[in-house]
Amino acid sequence: MYEFLKQVAEDNKYPFLYARTDYQNLYNELEQVDTPHIFLDPVQIDESFGDYNEVEETTYIGSFTILVSSDIDEDYDYKYLNHIKPVAKEGAIVIKEALRCEGKFTINNWRETEVVNAFDYNLDGLVIRFNITE
Repeated sequence: MYEFLKQVAEDNKYPFLYARTDYQNLYNELEQVDTPHIFLDPVQIDESFGDYNEVEETTYIGSFTILVSSDIDEDYDYKYLNHIKPVAKEGAIVIKEALRCEGKFTINNWRETEVVNAFDYNLDGLVIRFNITE
């Protein structure tokens, strides 16, 4: 899942960071306004085995955030209309469509939660919790 999400980020010129949440807060790159940033948390990998101990399917369970830069002083309505809805939702759609187009993934669960003023950078967007089978 790491490789897949990193490739989607690179293809769309989205900054990408793979780390635990406490390390994600240390993100210190050049701010890219109105560009979604993808922060992937460590992924849990579950494998199901067949009668002969062959891997029949792999399930990836985890979460990532799609965030854009904001100002801490903006009210929630402004943040929703100008950051969460147009930019972060677009990033979520790009990733969902890439998963579907890949042809080898099944999205079992996809939960989006809005987030505002995340980390020291005051980023707004979505936390996406997923359960995806390959």
